[in-house]
Amino acid sequence: MSCENDLFCGINVPKSKNPDEMTDLEKKHTPVITAPEKVKAGDLFDVKVETGVYMKHPNEYGHYFGWIELYLDDTLVSRADLQPVLSSPSVTLKISATHSHEGKRKLRALAFCNLHGIWEGEKEIEVE
Repeated sequence: MSCENDLFCGINVPKSKNPDEMTDLEKKHTPVITAPEKVKAGDLFDVKVETGVYMKHPNEYGHYFGWIELYLDDTLVSRADLQPVLSSPSVTLKISATHSHEGKRKLRALAFCNLHGIWEGEKEIEVE
């Protein structure tokens, strides 16, 4: 069985990073990361992760985001569990880039929609 058309098979990423070229499904579900372009190793900094930036996503009992995870490269650094109706699919997390290597690093956000699976967004940052 192929995963090609199954939103619950693997992690969904938009075919284009340009919102004008995304489908409505991609616009509603792709997490958008807001973070500084450069950070100092070991210092805490804020990372905002939100869904529905390009097109509003429902937040109701039948259709909602259940959690958002944030990774620095391949390391899980934070997770927020969300409740339908009572919470927003937008979180601000305070993290630190403490691993030994500096240079270009990748922030990755995963967000789980109960009807459309896991979606990924990413942003590069510079660690000094």
